[in-house]
Amino acid sequence: MRRRISRLLLLLALPGCALYSDVSITPLFLTPKNIHRPVSLGEMVEIGDYARAAAQASVVESKQRPSFRELAAVGRAELASSRLASARRHLRRAIDLNPPFLEEGQIAWDLSQTEYLANNYAASLDWANHASRNGMRIIEWHLEYLKALSEVAVYGMPDRAPARVPMTFGDPEIPRIELVANGTEATAVIDSGAVVSIVSETLAQRAAIRRLGTFIGTFYGLLGEPIPVTFGIIEEIRIGALLVRNVPVAIMPDRQLDFLIVNKQTFKMDLLLGANLLKEFRLELSFQDSSMTFTPLSEADRQPAADQNLFFMGFRPVVQTTINRRGWYLFLLDTGSEVTFLNDALLSSTNVRNAPRFHGALLQGLGGSQKRGAKIENVEIGVDHWAGRFRDLPLYGSERTETYGILGQNFLRNFRVILDFGAMRLDLRRDQGPFGNL
Repeated sequence: MRRRISRLLLLLALPGCALYSDVSITPLFLTPKNIHRPVSLGEMVEIGDYARAAAQASVVESKQRPSFRELAAVGRAELASSRLASARRHLRRAIDLNPPFLEEGQIAWDLSQTEYLANNYAASLDWANHASRNGMRIIEWHLEYLKALSEVAVYGMPDRAPARVPMTFGDPEIPRIELVANGTEATAVIDSGAVVSIVSETLAQRAAIRRLGTFIGTFYGLLGEPIPVTFGIIEEIRIGALLVRNVPVAIMPDRQLDFLIVNKQTFKMDLLLGANLLKEFRLELSFQDSSMTFTPLSEADRQPAADQNLFFMGFRPVVQTTINRRGWYLFLLDTGSEVTFLNDALLSSTNVRNAPRFHGALLQGLGGSQKRGAKIENVEIGVDHWAGRFRDLPLYGSERTETYGILGQNFLRNFRVILDFGAMRLDLRRDQGPFGNL
C-alpha cells in the first residue's frame, strides 16, 4: 500500500550524464505481433495496455451483472487514458456494488485521482478521505493540499487564443521560456515530469506568491533525499499574450533548484512548469526554430484519439514505447530530463534483460547531487512512428514507479514535438532529415 501511494511524491531529477548523447533516428514499423498478445481485461490494466482495456467498456456494460472488478478495471484504464467522465461513471458503479474493504479503498483512490485530473479538488479530497477510511495510506500533506485548493478556480484563461513564444535550449539541454509571474519576469523550465509546478523560495518572495496554508510536503531527489516544500498560488502567469490565473505551485528552497553545468558553474532555476499546468494545453516544441506554442484546451478538445499513445500514471504523463521493436512499455515523458533512462528495477521483464552492463554513468540531480550507476549499450527506443538507437542508456532504480524508463531530451530534441493533452497523443514530426514526416 505504501508503495502505491508513494507515486504521489515527486522524484524530480534533471540528469546530467557522463554519457554519449548519440541517437540515430530511423522510421519505426511494427506489426501487431510485436505489440499485442491476447490477455484478459485485468491483465491489460496490470501491464499498462490502457487503451485496449478502456475499449472493453462496451463489453463490460453489455453484461447483465458486471462485477465490481470488471467495472473497476475499465474505470482504472479510462482514468489512465484521461477519459474522465467514463472513468467516474464506471468507478462509482464499482463502489455501489459494495466491494471488499481494501478493494473499495483502491477504487476510491482511483476516483480521487480522476477528480484531481479534472481539477475538482473538493471531490478529490472526499474520495481520498474515503480511500483512507478503507485502508489506503494517503499522505497527510496531500490531503491538506487538496483541502487548500477546494475553493480555488484554477487555470482560468479569459482569452484562449494560442500563444507562440521563443524557446531556449542550452546547457543544461532542457527547454525553457520567458514568462511573467504576478508581474515578475522569470525563466521557466518546461518539465512534464514534475507532478506540480515548482518555484524557488526567492521567486515566491519576489512575486508575492500567495501561500496555501502552513503544511509542509516532501518531494524526493535523485539520491532519495527528502526535499521539504510548501505550497502556493501564482495568481497570474503571462505566457506571451496568454493569461493563466491561479496556478498551484510547490515552493522549494533555492539550493534544491541549483544544477551544476560546465566548469562547476551553477544553473539556477526559479520556475518549473509541471504536468499540473501543462495538461491544460496542446503544446508544440519546435527545436528547429526555437519556439513553443501553448494552445489552451476546451472541454470539446478533450477527446482522446483512438490511437492515443499518451496516458497518466501518478498524475504524470507516460507514453507508450517499444524496446528493440517489442512493446508496449510505458515511459515517463519528461521534457525536464536531459537524458533517456531505463528503470533497472523493471529491466528483468523487458527484452534487454540480459544485456551486458557497464559502469561509469554519472547522474546529476537537483542541488548538485550526483550518483554513479550502470548503463547498457546499443538499445533502440521507439515512440510514435520513430525509433532512436542509443549508443548507451543509463539505468536508474526505482520501485516507486511502474514506468520502464524516462523519455528525455536527447531523444525528443530530434523532432518537432506535439504534446496534445486533448487527444492524448505525443506526435513526433521530422521536418528535415533523410526521412521527413511519416
